Amino acid sequence: MSKPSPLQLQFLLGAIQVLSDEHWHLFTASRHAMDDHAWVGGTASRTFARKLDANDAALHAELRKALQLVRDELDRGSHGLA
Repeated sequence: MSKPSPLQLQFLLGAIQVLSDEHWHLFTASRHAMDDHAWVGGTASRTFARKLDANDAALHAELRKALQLVRDELDRGSHGLA
């Protein structure tokens, strides 16, 4: 597999940024509803809230990681051009 060009990496970075922007707040409405006690169900609601928080944190971590991986690759490529 060939190494992606800087142009391909820029395109990929832009696409990941769009995905990040579109999905960063995917769980926000549900989290606010949980904070406002809109969900009832005793211990099940607390378990759901914990899973929701964990999934929200995991989503943010993966989006940040994807962006950073491409940025790092772009940085490595730009140093190789000098």
